[in-house]
Amino acid sequence: MAPQGKKVFYRRAIPFGNSAGVLLPKSLLGADLRVTLVRPPKNIKKDTTNLLSPILEHILGIYIISDKEKKVEILAISTDINRHMEKGHYSIDIVPLPLLNKSIKENSEIKENLKKAKVVINAHLLTQIKKSLT
Repeated sequence: MAPQGKKVFYRRAIPFGNSAGVLLPKSLLGADLRVTLVRPPKNIKKDTTNLLSPILEHILGIYIISDKEKKVEILAISTDINRHMEKGHYSIDIVPLPLLNKSIKENSEIKENLKKAKVVINAHLLTQIKKSLT
């Protein structure tokens, strides 16, 4: 709850020239304001590479499986690391390529997820995997 005499406005930043801006009522013209960032925008490529930076040399490709408002599911294909990570609204499955190839043969849900996947890093690998699905 805001302290007495103070107003709280929840607004979404909108495009404003080459920047972003927040529109407020004209009655606040000349007032001193404080703008607080409640939830930063998603930058999936930057965020996932930062999260995977300690093991990036083992990563062959990174792909978006699902991008919902609250949760982003990422598949990272590695040379030999098998791990699951959760940080903020990111859920990252790190799977070795040989294990992924074996799982594709056994699970049709994985095939469907890979068909819809969007590239973050290494489009060539995803293209090769999609060709092997058919």
